[in-house]
Amino acid sequence: MKCVLAALLLAAIASMSRAQSLETAVAPAASGSLTGLADSAVPGSPTGLADSAALRATVFGPAPEALAPVPQRVPLLELEVRVPWRRPLPPIVWFDARLRAWLSPQPGPAPLVVVIAGTGGSGNSSQAGTLRAVLYGAGYHVLTLPSPTFPGFIAAASRTGVAGDLAQDGRDLYDAIAEILAHLPRGMQVTDLDVIGYSLGGANAAFVKAIDARAGRLHVHRAVLINPPVSLFDSVLRLDELFALALGPGDAGVERFYRRLYAALANLYRASDRVSLDEDFLLGAAASVLKTDREFEASIALSFRIDLVNMFFLGDLYTKAGVVIDPRHPPKVGDSLEQIGIELRSKPFSAYLEQIYLPYYLKARPGSTVSSLRAANRLSIIGTALAQGADYYAQTNRDDLILDAEELAWLEHTFGPRIAVYDHGGHLGNLGERRQVGDLLDMLAGRWHGGGN
Repeated sequence: MKCVLAALLLAAIASMSRAQSLETAVAPAASGSLTGLADSAVPGSPTGLADSAALRATVFGPAPEALAPVPQRVPLLELEVRVPWRRPLPPIVWFDARLRAWLSPQPGPAPLVVVIAGTGGSGNSSQAGTLRAVLYGAGYHVLTLPSPTFPGFIAAASRTGVAGDLAQDGRDLYDAIAEILAHLPRGMQVTDLDVIGYSLGGANAAFVKAIDARAGRLHVHRAVLINPPVSLFDSVLRLDELFALALGPGDAGVERFYRRLYAALANLYRASDRVSLDEDFLLGAAASVLKTDREFEASIALSFRIDLVNMFFLGDLYTKAGVVIDPRHPPKVGDSLEQIGIELRSKPFSAYLEQIYLPYYLKARPGSTVSSLRAANRLSIIGTALAQGADYYAQTNRDDLILDAEELAWLEHTFGPRIAVYDHGGHLGNLGERRQVGDLLDMLAGRWHGGGN
């Protein structure tokens, strides 16, 4: 969340300076309900189980003194792979012709851990960097991949251009991992293969291992799910509600929030002799603004909305749905995207589901219904594998805001002694803490037998 909070602050700068772009546009609240899902209300509070401490943990992450030790230097290679199934690339995203991943190889033979990023995340985000450092320090080769909801993955490796379907994203990830493994540096020796993911990446990791149980191409040994959602539909609709409650309808709440962020950033910058807008500086600016639970909720809701903008843009571009892009005249290189960005700022997750995801998959999967697609995007679709597979593990927090009490209970029942449930941490707010890291390494080594609750 730290890197996303930094993006929020930079988006505030862009907003106040009228720099409109798809990367920084953020959607204001919308009040529409998801067509066809009104009979299945989102369970639980819009803020999940989160309390004040959980909200702050979600935004700021662990205290420095609680972090696990990591190596001072971690080698990092950027890999670019062109996958053979890639769809024709729209000219406007010409720069994403190849899938980018990041590799940290050990000098000798070692097991490889594939890390899958969370919603909208690249393979080189701060969370991916945290996991890279602790895993490399423990003796693993580490390969970090973007989320299948990241624009670079959608353009380079998605077979549909419509991100957010667990089964389809899982197949695209599975085949992408196979392609990348075929392009590892010559002489690199891999003795075993594990996969982990955080947030949405946790659900993706579970599907990758489940697919491998049938396909057998990768020989995935263990999978660890860190703060996974249980239901994609319910989690994103819960975030829509959080956004509306925190910022209110229309643009006014978003603009007021941005102005406060921008003013704090400007004041802190003027009072400082620093010239770089690094993470610590941006977090300091945020800490001077975010005081109440409602303000922390607003920052979290906005950060998730930033991730939606590119998903929506590319989904509309690939499906030619005509929501914000005229399919007869798609944008070309050099065209202004300002008006498209303005329109996208009014689109919540429910609009993406209604206008892009559901029309595409209801047509692509004959016989599907809204209810069946919703059910297919729950972890319970592979619940038997998760419950019976000794090599699936999970970590979550009792106050994770993307879960409700029923979903947390399902995770505990399904994973049994193979899940660590921490009392506090919000959503990914304890990623990198000594206890979380120690349990993660024990899970990957197959020596974890409970004790994380």
